[in-house]
Amino acid sequence: MKYKCEWPNCSYTTTTRKEINYHHIQQSSYGGSDKKFNRIWLCPNHHSKVYIPESKSGIHSIKGTNSIIILKWVYSTSGKILHYIDINGIEQYHQSK
Repeated sequence: MKYKCEWPNCSYTTTTRKEINYHHIQQSSYGGSDKKFNRIWLCPNHHSKVYIPESKSGIHSIKGTNSIIILKWVYSTSGKILHYIDINGIEQYHQSK
């Protein structure tokens, strides 16, 4: 199986599951599901850039210069689209490939 980082414009791919992380968009501690619609595959570099405003500690509590807040997947006839907020507070959409 081939795994691809779903961060906007990242080209990281691997065939080894342990070299990529899946991130829960809504954390399970906040009622998030383990279903596919609530997960995103991220390379180790980009997984550390996800910012969760509610988080009080850990890597997701740090807002860096290129962090994003992942909101959800939007599904359309052309595939899935990542809906997120960039570091400037602007809502963005990115077509997953």
